[in-house]
Amino acid sequence: MSKVVKLTLLAVCLACLAVMVTVCGFVGGHDTAESGNTRIWIPPHDVEKVELLYFHPRFRCVSCNNVEKFAREVAEDEFGKEMKDGKLVFKSLDIDDPENKDLVRELDITGSSLYIVVSGGGKREHREIKSVWLNWNNREKCKEIISTEIETALTGVKSQGDTLPLAGVPVVLAAFILGLLTAISPCPLATNIAALSYVSKKLDNRKYTVLASVLYTAGRMLAYSIIGALLILIGLSASRVSLFFQDYADKILGPLLIFFGLVMLDVLKFSLFKGRITAAIQERIGDWGLVSSFLLGILFALAFCPYSAILFFGMLVPIALASTGGIGFPAIYGFGTGLPVILFAVALSLGVSELGKHILRIQKFEKYFRWFAGVVFIGVGVYYLMIMIKSFF
Repeated sequence: MSKVVKLTLLAVCLACLAVMVTVCGFVGGHDTAESGNTRIWIPPHDVEKVELLYFHPRFRCVSCNNVEKFAREVAEDEFGKEMKDGKLVFKSLDIDDPENKDLVRELDITGSSLYIVVSGGGKREHREIKSVWLNWNNREKCKEIISTEIETALTGVKSQGDTLPLAGVPVVLAAFILGLLTAISPCPLATNIAALSYVSKKLDNRKYTVLASVLYTAGRMLAYSIIGALLILIGLSASRVSLFFQDYADKILGPLLIFFGLVMLDVLKFSLFKGRITAAIQERIGDWGLVSSFLLGILFALAFCPYSAILFFGMLVPIALASTGGIGFPAIYGFGTGLPVILFAVALSLGVSELGKHILRIQKFEKYFRWFAGVVFIGVGVYYLMIMIKSFF
């Protein structure tokens, strides 16, 4: 890749970042985040059955397993009598199972989801319990939310909907917070760790490390902005787009990370076609420089796991659709997902600056930084592969 092409691509990346930041600055900040859930009101004497339905894709993560476990415990331990009488039913449903296809379409499922469905008096109403996803690692709080929803549904009391902790928060701030929550959740955290190891492989060059982290975040912002535009402006189905990307992450990300990790470790120097293919790959990867950080941000943003899909498609997109200037919120969300990488990259670069007098020694260890990045890539790739394998059992 020529120097002119590299500079052009870099300029395009920076321009995209500048445009998105500008858009974010002008979106409506007076709107507030709402739960976006429907209300249920069926009189007590008309309630015939309450269904607690947990939907999950084949590809699952820690948060998804926790929510299902807590929902099952609440139903069996706190409402055993109602379950025995058949008035309460708990089901764990695979959204990839053809038998559940009609129900998935009816409820517009976007990934792992927990729903309350109430039947009675010739009516059938449903509501998604979204707030469990912001409390998936808090056993007591999560179970309390589920228990309250079941009790409300069984007694027929008019529900005001599942109020999210972000309800009442300015939408711009809510989008940013959802991005941060995504960044520190299990699967996206693993990709951010891989990204940090990649952007910091040239610690002897502080400007490179910081700029690479910014471009990585810009890549995430651009990817989320494009998806958001397709959903908000064109009106594509959020559930179909969400499930498509979750399938993509399931099958592609793990092998890709392992492949590029092996390239960075120089393991792929075997004599395949006399080494011409692998040599060309290694040369191009090294030559892309900062542009590769931007592309990595796009790749990792598109690798939705069930939890990140819930936050983006199930919470952010409804907020954006109901708010003025919602087209800019995916970019804010993307900034939140990449901000930890920028902060850690800056911290690392400042730490290296204190060792300025040892810069030559740091330069000698550059290849070890690259090898470390390769090991992290392989580790994260194996992590994704293990989750994919477990989903078949």
